[in-house]
Amino acid sequence: MDFQVPGYRGKIGVIAAYSRTFCGSCNRIRVTPTGSLKTCLYDSGVFNIKSLMRAGASDFEIVQALKEAIGHRAKDGHEAERNRGFLPTIGESMASIGG
Repeated sequence: MDFQVPGYRGKIGVIAAYSRTFCGSCNRIRVTPTGSLKTCLYDSGVFNIKSLMRAGASDFEIVQALKEAIGHRAKDGHEAERNRGFLPTIGESMASIGG
């Protein structure tokens, strides 16, 4: 839901922490401070890009790994959670990650 103050530029958008209504148009990936690539806020990380780089992967290999991860991302947060194989905790919710 977007809000705009009349006479001011810009909008403020509020994403409900558990709605997941925007998953179909999400085009983001994240890299955690430990190097884990996340294609969804709700997944546990697809692979560790830091480890791949430290192992001497070429630029081509890194690009291929990124393409593979992005090409096989979960369709939504519910599927990403199921793929993890364990129940989510409140500490893993979008509200605590900062979506």
